[in-house]
Amino acid sequence: MLPVYQLNDLQAPHLQSGGKTVRLGVLGNPIAHSKSPQMQQAALDAAQLPHTYIRILAETENAGFEKTVQHLRALGFIGANVTIPFKKRALQLADSADALATLCGAANTLCFKDGLCHASNTDGPGFARAILEMSGKSLSELRVAILGACGGAGSALAAQCALANCPTLTLINRLRPELPQLRQTLSPHSSGQITTCSYGDDALQHAIAEADLIVNATSLGLQPGDAMPLPPEWLRPGQFVYDIVTHDTPFCHQATARGCTTEHGLSMLLWQGAYAFEHWFGFLPDVAAMRQALLSC
Repeated sequence: MLPVYQLNDLQAPHLQSGGKTVRLGVLGNPIAHSKSPQMQQAALDAAQLPHTYIRILAETENAGFEKTVQHLRALGFIGANVTIPFKKRALQLADSADALATLCGAANTLCFKDGLCHASNTDGPGFARAILEMSGKSLSELRVAILGACGGAGSALAAQCALANCPTLTLINRLRPELPQLRQTLSPHSSGQITTCSYGDDALQHAIAEADLIVNATSLGLQPGDAMPLPPEWLRPGQFVYDIVTHDTPFCHQATARGCTTEHGLSMLLWQGAYAFEHWFGFLPDVAAMRQALLSC
């Protein structure tokens, strides 16, 4: 088995190992860092399914992603996960899509069946389940503020919150045309109040103070030395703070010190993967096995 596969590698003998056949994978660029293979392989093994899950590096140019997906379908792949920078292209090449993928314009899960490709976005449901585990509350019970709402991840989480009818949803981003456009797109799908706020607005501190749940969907915290996504002194005890970065960040540490309940993005990664598995096989996997595999990475 290879740590990362490219299009030319997707052929025998690389597709057989230990009596198992490669039939699933995650596509992205870059992709070597992905923890999905450890997590999904644990799920496959726990379910005693004779399949292997791999990392696949797709070219960003010359329709490299589309050619790779076409090749996977020809090989009889069951499906694939999709990550940066291909989520929008994954939706565009699908024959059908679920409501969340359609609304946010991006898909992270593809299913190949009966000659067709169905696209789903399990980031949203995975986020919702992670928040339920952290807070004991559903999104429909929480006033939510999302930092980086116009990003690929942020827009999916914002769409999930809108579909869940959060009482209030504040979309926070740098001032750019996509921000009011996102509000306009989501508002017809929610019974809650959706507002926008850009960094530097006088209303931003008030919006953070009024929120029950603050979500950092920016990349700040991914690298050592990154700036805080917002001043920690704006947080108040009792708030929930969720950072989609999949490791502890200074922002989470500061929020904990302020009396907030915090969580990082490993739980969202876990549950989006579990729901992707359910799309492929029709049942939820052994989530405990998946969680243990992630913690062992």
